[in-house]
Amino acid sequence: MAAVPESPLEDGLTALKQGNFDKAIAEFETVCQNSSQPTATKVEAQKGLVDAYVGKGEDRKAIYLLKILSQSSDPQVRKWATDNYPQLVKPLPIDATGFVAFEEVQQKVVKQEVVSVAIEPVITPVEPAITKKALTPFEWHASRAQRWQPLKEVNFAPLWLLMAGSVTALFLLLRELLKFVMLFINDLLVKLPYFEPFQPFYHDPSNLLRLLLLLLAIGSPWLLDRLLQSSYGIQPLTISQLANYSPESGRVLQRFCRQQGWRLPELVILPTSAPVAFTYGNLRRTARIAVSQGLLEQLAEDEIASIYTAQLGHIASWDFAVMSLFMVLSQGIYAVYRYVAIWGDRTTNANMKIAAVTISSVAYGLWWLLCRPALWLSQLRIYYSDRFAVSFTGNPNGLTRALIKLAIGITQDIQQKECTSFLLESLNLFMPISCDQAITLGSLYPEIEPILAWDCLNPYRYLLALNNTHPLIGDRIQRLNTIAQSWHLETELKLPPSSNVALDLPKLVRQWQFVLNNRAFLQFTAVFGLVSGLVLGAIAWLIGAISLVIWIPGLAWMYGDWLLIKAFIPIALSISLFLRINFLFPDITPASAAATPSLTDQGANLKALPIDSHPVRLKGKLLGRQGIANHLGQDLLLNSPQGLVKLHYQSALGSIGNLFLRQSLNPTDLLGRHILVTGWFRRGANSWIDLHSLQTQAGKVSHSFQPLWATIMASAIALYGTAAIVLGR
Repeated sequence: MAAVPESPLEDGLTALKQGNFDKAIAEFETVCQNSSQPTATKVEAQKGLVDAYVGKGEDRKAIYLLKILSQSSDPQVRKWATDNYPQLVKPLPIDATGFVAFEEVQQKVVKQEVVSVAIEPVITPVEPAITKKALTPFEWHASRAQRWQPLKEVNFAPLWLLMAGSVTALFLLLRELLKFVMLFINDLLVKLPYFEPFQPFYHDPSNLLRLLLLLLAIGSPWLLDRLLQSSYGIQPLTISQLANYSPESGRVLQRFCRQQGWRLPELVILPTSAPVAFTYGNLRRTARIAVSQGLLEQLAEDEIASIYTAQLGHIASWDFAVMSLFMVLSQGIYAVYRYVAIWGDRTTNANMKIAAVTISSVAYGLWWLLCRPALWLSQLRIYYSDRFAVSFTGNPNGLTRALIKLAIGITQDIQQKECTSFLLESLNLFMPISCDQAITLGSLYPEIEPILAWDCLNPYRYLLALNNTHPLIGDRIQRLNTIAQSWHLETELKLPPSSNVALDLPKLVRQWQFVLNNRAFLQFTAVFGLVSGLVLGAIAWLIGAISLVIWIPGLAWMYGDWLLIKAFIPIALSISLFLRINFLFPDITPASAAATPSLTDQGANLKALPIDSHPVRLKGKLLGRQGIANHLGQDLLLNSPQGLVKLHYQSALGSIGNLFLRQSLNPTDLLGRHILVTGWFRRGANSWIDLHSLQTQAGKVSHSFQPLWATIMASAIALYGTAAIVLGR
């Protein structure tokens, strides 16, 4: 009989007895990070971590865990902590909610290294303190308004129309997905012996889907409470606890709710060092405002108040209710991706591992797809909440500082954890800034004013940001600066006035700027291809109509024939894609890579577009999630001396190669190692590198095949259009 493999806890205890502290720590952290483990098992793993940290000489990490264990509701756990390490344990006061009041938390605290392990939520919701107001290399100085005239009321109609459009788009997307799944299952049952198709699957699922979405909307506050508590350990936060960090925040919340006659929103906290804030609920009386421990510790008092007031703005405009519907759907599906991937990494059965890869990857794709209908709503609502926060607090500079510190804090969290955490990725759509924005901005700090100037002056910035989850940070800060200047305040950052060229389309058409600019044409060539296909189809229809009038039967058939539109659009699109492949992926030579400017200089180029492919060779450490959770290459980053930058990878076999038929040397095999990256740097609304190759210090190379797949995609689109004409369908 095959031997039963030991659990990570048993492996850790064995390694601890053998004095192998590194292996013991790794095994115990695996147990702590698995939310499906029983509480008793996690406590035993935490005890083992304390012993391993002490044995390795990492007393600060041991003290942190001991402080948590000494506050456990289990008297035996508290006794273990105080009896075994009395010299390290200094009991801390704890209130009835389980919130630990760290010593001198109201004063400036000393920055310390912390261990990133998932602590059982019933023990404490708070991580150790991080240096407050010490994330930036120079002093912030711009003041706030002492007396100000509140900003005039804004028209909420565009926001509410977009909310309705987003819900409609979500319904249509879910309906089509559901129809596809039902028809696929019935087609499969028809082909199998002894099975009959399930007749209800042939019915329209619209009414059932409407009911499901209504139930999810009604139950969203409580469903999200459960999901966030089980996944990330979210815990209640009282006004008095919030006052330890920001008395102004408590005053703002209470004053505004008293003025509006609202019930005070429920406050909750996430025990993570990454600065995060979001709001969820379905009604104003069921609203919850969630922030992370990292946000409270990394932002100043007035900056925290600005973030909380912005969250109140989401409640005031009702967009939080629609976003909560997206949140409950996306969080549920993301949890499937996350936990199936974790389970798949632990199983040794090859078939089960393949099933885990398939399920987790499909779940990730569904999560990504379901977030798409909310992109424009996510962007627009941020502008409303920024304006609301400034109007109520009179502190545009405080919100500016908060946005920059959020970017820095998120970047530092990614660098410390050496990956984008599940929490940051899953909640990205609902946070004040996105992870991609933070990576670009936070890693290039303090040289951010030239970077942010791109957001104000690039003529195509709004078009390039259409697919983003958040509006451009530079554009947001420039709007805040405009308000500050109207109140005669000095601005925190010096940004140029926004150029409105991108929005002045009639002027662009008159000057032929948009078409005659070769770079712009190549950048948006896919759009031109789609338009050209429609124009060609319309011309064919016109010829058919004229032929019908003058009676030329050989051409009259073209009038009203949708097959022409169906064929011309993909053919024209494929031609446009072929046109730009060589511009997207120029040859990389040692001379061209050496002549490429630094990441900061390229990011500061106000005219830069993604089509401006700069060959680069950068050395750094490859970061990203381990295992099945990164089989699609969705979390690959290079931590280089020039900054943190996102990497895009494509296997020779496309998505199938990423998932199953993987290269002998895959990028995920190189995580945590120092490598040489070769590829093409692109500057758009965010910055990234399309990979050509990754080379280890030992000379091993992993290749990416993005030019190949760009060619294959363009060819497939051309074949589709040609087949439509040849086959006549």
